[in-house]
Amino acid sequence: MADDFERAVLFSFDQTGNVDAALKDRAVAYCNQTKAQPLSWQLCLEKYSSTAYMEVRFWCLQTLHEVLITRYDQLDSNVVKQAVLSWVRNTNVEHQMPPFLRNKVAQVIVALVQNEYPHKWPSFWTDLLGMLAEGPGVVDMFCRILIAIDDDVISLDIARTQEGIKRSMQLKDAMRETCLTDLSEAWYNLLTAYQSANPDLAAAVLNTVERYVNWIDVALVVNERFIPLLFTLLSSPSETLKGAAADVLTEIISKRMEPQNKLGLIQQLGLGRVCAQWGNGLPVQDGEYELATKYAKLLATIVTEVLDSCKKVENQLVSFAAVGVVMDEEAVQEATSTCQAADKLIQELLPAVLATLRDSEDEVATAVVPFLNSWVARLKANQKRTGGVPQEALHHMPAMLDSLAVCARFPQDSCNYPLTAQDATEAVAAEEETATVLEKRQDLFTLFKNTAKLVSEPTYVLVGKQLQGVVSRRKSEWQDVELAITLLYQLGEGAAEETLKPGSGTLGQLATGLFGAEVPAWHHRLVVSALLETYVRFSKVMQQNQEYIPNVLAVFLGDSGMGHPDEAVSTRACYLFSRLVKALRQNIRQFVREVLHSIQGHLVRIATHPPTDGGQAAAKAGGPGGAKITTMGAFLPATDDRLYAYEGVGVLLGQEELPAEEQHAYIAALLQPLIHQIETSLAAATTSPGAAAGRPAPTLLIQQALEAIARISKGFNANLCTRVRPEIGKRLLPELTYAWLQTQHSSCALTPVAALLGQQLCF
Repeated sequence: MADDFERAVLFSFDQTGNVDAALKDRAVAYCNQTKAQPLSWQLCLEKYSSTAYMEVRFWCLQTLHEVLITRYDQLDSNVVKQAVLSWVRNTNVEHQMPPFLRNKVAQVIVALVQNEYPHKWPSFWTDLLGMLAEGPGVVDMFCRILIAIDDDVISLDIARTQEGIKRSMQLKDAMRETCLTDLSEAWYNLLTAYQSANPDLAAAVLNTVERYVNWIDVALVVNERFIPLLFTLLSSPSETLKGAAADVLTEIISKRMEPQNKLGLIQQLGLGRVCAQWGNGLPVQDGEYELATKYAKLLATIVTEVLDSCKKVENQLVSFAAVGVVMDEEAVQEATSTCQAADKLIQELLPAVLATLRDSEDEVATAVVPFLNSWVARLKANQKRTGGVPQEALHHMPAMLDSLAVCARFPQDSCNYPLTAQDATEAVAAEEETATVLEKRQDLFTLFKNTAKLVSEPTYVLVGKQLQGVVSRRKSEWQDVELAITLLYQLGEGAAEETLKPGSGTLGQLATGLFGAEVPAWHHRLVVSALLETYVRFSKVMQQNQEYIPNVLAVFLGDSGMGHPDEAVSTRACYLFSRLVKALRQNIRQFVREVLHSIQGHLVRIATHPPTDGGQAAAKAGGPGGAKITTMGAFLPATDDRLYAYEGVGVLLGQEELPAEEQHAYIAALLQPLIHQIETSLAAATTSPGAAAGRPAPTLLIQQALEAIARISKGFNANLCTRVRPEIGKRLLPELTYAWLQTQHSSCALTPVAALLGQQLCF
């Protein structure tokens, strides 16, 4: 049965709610008073050993740790040392001791070490290492103590005060002088003893090695005994042990050293030969995701360090030459040999790198992308100096581009719905997946465009094959269709303007091929989003291939564009339509009648169904597949991007090349319904300012119509309306004036619309 002290601790830790709040407060106060006593450390030593309650043990350890940090001079450190060492030994007996208590014991020992080692407790490491033979419980504590030392004292990845940094350096210096050789020997012996008998414990030992490798002498782990052991562990049946061995090797390779030494280290380790065998994929089983991630990090570290070493040597040569320093022939030969060896190793490892890039797990695949970006950047820099790309590098370009395409594809089991979401859960899942893919694509497409600038032909071949492949199969999966179109868009985004001019070659041919193609899965919201973006991006190519304009307009104005059931897609289509018209206004002029006929229903819907949430359904910014629902505050003056459809029509009608009578008729047909909407809504607002059942509020309808009139008028310039065809100005002026006057007599919420109308009246 618990005594009063134990009951107080148990009450203070209670999370069940069964303890009265006042009683719990008194228990906490009693525990704090006990902790503040000068001899509280003695109570902690006594109760830790005698109590049966884990909560009491934890309180004792927590208090003892606090006393060691803040009131070290009040306790007898020799008594405390003997007690905590006995606790470490007892872990071999207390097999059920929970990890949180083991970690707290380790923290207490580290607090002692900070105060005692090396001057007052020079035998600390000898005492600790001498207990390892007592069993796996002590080995487990040994690992936890090493990790706690790294966390609480050594690691500078954790923010520390100047005093903390100084203490970190002092502890490392003391360990270098007294124990690192013994520590390395202990690691080796423990790994040998437990690799088969207790793989998880051996992995814990490797985790401590990983923590210390970055600052200890590399020879302590890179030697004829340790390295063969690490490679043996890489072949262990234990996934955990293999991953831990990979992490240690990654840290070894990441150690700072001169470039020639780094390359020599990698060659000495023989990791190039091992990783070169991964050309068909990482050596993992299904479900070994964590291990695959560690292998990918190891491979990425190897090739990155090799590349960086080569670049450092090259930069040294360039820097010396720039300042007129002449290097002796032997030094130049050594530098050249280093770079050649680095290039050879990279070429050998590229198949494994590209196989990793094709992995279905994003974290695995993207691990090698930074290296590939650096590699292509180096090739571009060398191309500027030498005028060409090495044949060995060209050999890998098709495979790299193909792997990029695989990595950029939406997942096979995608949760992105084709038309509209069934419920909010499906919509959120699709939005999150799309955001993840788009984030991943940022670096991938940067690499893709840089590669296209380096060697355009293989890039064009890849995109051509992708497009031909999906177009030739009527039942192509939407992921493949979206990817093929998006890759073409990316080519256009990164291409020089000259390549988009008529007769410029392959890129224009790829675009025209898409213009005339019957695209599979084109109703899918992500596919049509990519298609519309790409049409606009290659509008200059369309100028000289006007036979495709009707097909393109049909997509914009049909059920897959402005009529798409997904609000984000239809809204984006309105915006992109205005951009297309501005780019091709003269080319589209001959199709004005067809355009107005097809768009009429969309314009009516836009005018009579203003957004009730006051927000934009889709973001204007973003490339193919970037349309997404966005939530804005519910306030009236927000812009409705669907109104770009009116702006596009205004630009189309504001051309003086149109016959005057047709122009008059078209303008009247557009404005009359909008004026009627304003008049009827004003009348309704006087009797019922709120929204009627199934209809938007009159104020919203007024704003929408006023905004539409303002957007239409933007397409008519002052010269046309005052000099060339003043009758057009006379036709527009009364409508604009009337609309503007309504904003002066209505709610102040229409002020932004009034400003826009006022700008149009000023011409």
